This record gives sequence, structure tokens and C-alpha cells, in this order.
Amino acid sequence: MKTLTYAGIGSRATPQRVLADMKTMAGWLARQGWHLASGGADGADTAFAEGAPAGQRTVWLPWRGYNGHHGPDCRVLAPKDMPACVEVAARLHPAWGRCSPAVRKLHARNVAILGVATGCPVDACVAWSPGGRVEGGTGMGLRIAEQHGIPVLNLGSMTPRAACERLAAVRRDAASQDP
Repeated sequence: MKTLTYAGIGSRATPQRVLADMKTMAGWLARQGWHLASGGADGADTAFAEGAPAGQRTVWLPWRGYNGHHGPDCRVLAPKDMPACVEVAARLHPAWGRCSPAVRKLHARNVAILGVATGCPVDACVAWSPGGRVEGGTGMGLRIAEQHGIPVLNLGSMTPRAACERLAAVRRDAASQDP
């Protein structure tokens, strides 16, 4: 069976109890064979990365050394992939023209969940945003996932247990489709 990948994203202002849940979920998902793709931001991204062991995570950075991240699990989009990522982000951002070049790179790196650099999009997106709303920087990742039919499990509007049950169902569905 192919390795399933989930995007672990969310607000930098994710509540502490949810951050603890994310770390626990990332460990459980790793034991189930899932691979994490995240963006290296403080808060939710960091909690997911702390719970997923090295070798079962990829941290997509907008530039080398972002937020002090380095190591074999850190990736920066290749220059050849950046124009396509910027195009997707620009189309989905409500105020792209007001974004600085650095903020544009932050949003463009979110497009990595579509598999631009790997050829394989994520199978699910686990996130936290206030009330489960599509807003803030997390909103970009949520809009990308929703637009491309990637299941979004938002801990701002569902329990961690419900999210894990849905992820287990995604895994069963993927297993039933294997040749």
C-alpha cells in the first residue's frame, strides 16, 4: 500500500490543549503509517512536527532556515516549482496584491500539499482554525485542499477522535483501492 500523507497545519494561535492533541495525533498517525507534510510555522505546524518522527515528516519551508528549521526533513520549493505555486496561491488569496514578497513565499509553500514538488498530493488535511473557519494564513491551506477535493478535518469544528476516525476511513478506502 502506498504511504498516505496528511498536511498538518493551523494557526500560530492554536490553543495549547489543541497543540497537545495535534502532537498526540501526529504520533498515532505515524504509527498507522501516515507521513506528515507541514510548513514549519509556530503553533500547529510545530506541534504536528514534534509528534511525527524524523523520516515520517516533510517540513516545507518558504526559504532555507525559516523559523530556525534545518535538517533532512526540511524542503524548500525548487525554483522551477515556485511559479506554479505562486499562481495557485495568487488565485486563492483575497488580497494578493497587498502581500509582501516574503508573505507570498509563505503562501506559495502551502501549495506543496498538491504535490507540485513530489508528484503526489496529500491524502487529507488536518488543521485548526477558530471555529473551523477558513481564515488567516491557515485559510490558504484550507482553500487549496477544498478546491482540490482533499478532505479537510478541522479541529476547530470537530474532535480529535472524529478526525482520527475519518483518517482511518481514508486509509481503509485507500487500501481497498490498491491493486
